[in-house]
Amino acid sequence: MDEPTSNALYIADLLSRHLKGTLTAGESAQLHAWIAGSEQRRQLWEDINDAKIQQVAVKLIAQYNENEALERFLSTHARKEQPVVSKGIYLLHRWRWIAAAVAIIFAAGTGYWFLSQKPYSTGITQHASMSDIAPGKNGAILKLADGSNITLDSLANGVVATQNGARIVLDDGALVYGPGGNENKEIAYNIITTPNGRQFRASLPDGTQVWLNAASSIRYPTVFNGKYRNVEVTGEVYFEVAPDAGMPFQVTAMNNVRIEVLGTHFNVNAYENEESQHTTLLQGAIKVMSLNEQASARYKKGIILRPGQQLQLSETPVVINDADIDKIMAWKNGLFDFDGMDVKYTMKQIARWYDVEIIYKGDIPDIKFYGKISRNISLAGLIKGLNGAGVHLHIEDGKRLVVTK
Repeated sequence: MDEPTSNALYIADLLSRHLKGTLTAGESAQLHAWIAGSEQRRQLWEDINDAKIQQVAVKLIAQYNENEALERFLSTHARKEQPVVSKGIYLLHRWRWIAAAVAIIFAAGTGYWFLSQKPYSTGITQHASMSDIAPGKNGAILKLADGSNITLDSLANGVVATQNGARIVLDDGALVYGPGGNENKEIAYNIITTPNGRQFRASLPDGTQVWLNAASSIRYPTVFNGKYRNVEVTGEVYFEVAPDAGMPFQVTAMNNVRIEVLGTHFNVNAYENEESQHTTLLQGAIKVMSLNEQASARYKKGIILRPGQQLQLSETPVVINDADIDKIMAWKNGLFDFDGMDVKYTMKQIARWYDVEIIYKGDIPDIKFYGKISRNISLAGLIKGLNGAGVHLHIEDGKRLVVTK
């Protein structure tokens, strides 16, 4: 998996928190490793650490309003004036511009936008300013073996349940299974579900780490016994599997695909309302097999992926070499990455994260979006970024996002 420092917005966040004095020792080491990579970075570092620049930048950060800053940024930086920065941070050398960049782009990771192939206006509508919807947040529903449900959104740290002798603990927003369990030697299953507008992280009983995107689920036993460690998923889930050569890990997605691993990092995208399922390997090795009787003999036997490859499944399996890992993992890293995405795919992501209904009035605009932005921005702020690229959006009745040309 690529190191976090390959992500420009991650570096921007580190620079901001350096100014605020909130960097951890590990993050400071990552930042300095990035700075050492080029003379331009070292120059930027010197500029940012200038006392006068720090004074101005910190003041701007304190006054920062994400939506207003995005509107100002979009209105003064037409696409024709912007360099492409998807492979690095746009370096600004005059001290006032550096301070503004730190405050506007770096402080909250608002992102950068190239929303059409031509210069555009922001196209902010009165509808967007009249109402707003908060972004998604951490939270999930835990279904225990007895059928009872526990809403995890607002619980404090501590024990939330006990299953067959094993304590289930909420620790800094993540669910963790303690040692022990299987007192009754019965197989008990739990299910974690994230509704629209929620994402969640958990540590399974074997130590495997999982991240669930919005509108996703994972079903797993409270204790792994037998030949395989079997789990079932829907939606989008990222795995960092705990190694155990004696008990391979298996993931069944949508009851039609099985993924077998020993210890590896991979992402499964298996939403029912998408045209295809995607399995992307970041580290290690996996074998993806079809459970469909109509599948080809090769696919039934299993297709082995190497790091950087993605298997796309619609009617037939297709292996994509050199998959865009940053784009695929943007959701886990707190970003929307809409580069090259059409309207329908983009709106599905928005619907899941903001828990809104998408309404199309007229034909669906045949355009593509270009850019990245923080998933922490409100829907009204996101609309300001998307409007003007040949599509117009506004919020109706508090829960509907209307799309028109």
